[in-house]
Amino acid sequence: MHPERRIDGSSSSLAIRRKRSPCQRDDDSHDSKRRGSSATELAVPEDIWCHIHSLMTLRDAARAACVSHAFRYSWKCYPNLVFNTRTVVLRDGMDFACRVDHILKKHSGIGVKTFELNFPCFYKSDAYKYLHRWLAIVVKPGIEKLTLAIPEIEEVNFPCQVLSDANGSSMWYLHLAYCAFRPTVRLGCLRNLTVLFLDCVRITGDELGYIVSSCVSLEHLELGECPEITYLKIPSQLQRLSSVHVLECHKLRTIKTEAPNICRFHFTAFNHVEFSLGESLQLKNLEMLCCRLLYYALEELPSIAPNLETFSIFSCDEVVNTRMALVPSKLLHLKYLSISIRGEYDYFSLVSFLDAAPSLETFTLNVQIKSEYIDELLSEDPSHLRKMPGYRHDKLKTVKISRFCSSKSLVELTCHIVENSASLERLALDTTGGGLRCSDSWSRKCSFLHRATEAHTAVLVIGKYIVGKVRSRVKLDVVEPCIWCHTLDP
Repeated sequence: MHPERRIDGSSSSLAIRRKRSPCQRDDDSHDSKRRGSSATELAVPEDIWCHIHSLMTLRDAARAACVSHAFRYSWKCYPNLVFNTRTVVLRDGMDFACRVDHILKKHSGIGVKTFELNFPCFYKSDAYKYLHRWLAIVVKPGIEKLTLAIPEIEEVNFPCQVLSDANGSSMWYLHLAYCAFRPTVRLGCLRNLTVLFLDCVRITGDELGYIVSSCVSLEHLELGECPEITYLKIPSQLQRLSSVHVLECHKLRTIKTEAPNICRFHFTAFNHVEFSLGESLQLKNLEMLCCRLLYYALEELPSIAPNLETFSIFSCDEVVNTRMALVPSKLLHLKYLSISIRGEYDYFSLVSFLDAAPSLETFTLNVQIKSEYIDELLSEDPSHLRKMPGYRHDKLKTVKISRFCSSKSLVELTCHIVENSASLERLALDTTGGGLRCSDSWSRKCSFLHRATEAHTAVLVIGKYIVGKVRSRVKLDVVEPCIWCHTLDP
């Protein structure tokens, strides 16, 4: 056995053995001589050089490759290729795509773990024709994360063929933005994918089905503004799927999920959508923004998602007269409830929500009602307010109402909460609706000037109908318009 070279230059069989990197070829003897001073003389294993190199940023790694023979070699298998306007330095008139192409030509494609390609905004070039070749270089067995973002002005198809065979078998993270994704068959190579983001991706419900049906390890699915999806079906074989976000897919009309272990579901749309959440026994966190959701939420959710703990709902275009629903089953574990309503609505009917959640501790309400629908209560007799006897909310501790106004039904709801919540600790009534205040260092004036008269009226209504009903141990916080920006004319 040939003796190995010691660090000090002498020969000994006990010296540190120089290991061969996975990216090293058998015919690199000439290249080894060229690198000699940095790697061979120090007898540092090649895989250690590669590891040290991998800890650097892309820019630092490229700089190191210019001054070190060892790093020049390990650059060929640098694992984290992140190309964006921060990491790619443009010089000598070379544009973004040419620079990326120049870098990838010097990379072997071996050992890539992360590949992120974010084209500059409003980028116009025919360089997208190189995209297939770039992905063919880096998408190989061993890649773990792939991110591709293309400016919306381009019509670019993601080359699905690069995921054929076993090329994507090690990938656990896939994020595509502003491109078309057109799989025609199931992508079995994505069986280890756990996170899937599709932002502004042109894909149909059938094409999405080809993907998710084979992603048996999927844990997080997020769809944002995908313009061609009309329905979403999540099959039951996705046993590990725990988080689903569907945000502003404007053509979406139907959602059907059969995955049994979803615990977080966030949905946003500005049109009516049919829901079928199946037996969502593990669902604990739910956020929904849609049209006319309150009735569905109260009638359906207690039976299909009985273990819900946190529920945030934004409902627009609600009807005026919503009947007080008699809920057959209840959300026994619900502790946090947030409701935002836009439109003309009978807020007193929300007593049904409070009754359906006997463990509720925090309730927030955001009111968005046009001024013409606000009642004039200052001249009315307080005895004319409706009451709902027999309802108790014994766990409720914190209540916050934003954009509090002089709506009669809102005052009735607030009085009901104050009179029937023995455990209430804090009641916050914000008449301004939030926003910047002149007391903030970055704002000269409050940002809610248009609601000044309405807010002042709401303060007077609170004093007339609510303050006297609040127990002494309850902290009452009434947010009023400041006297500097909102002084009313006499």
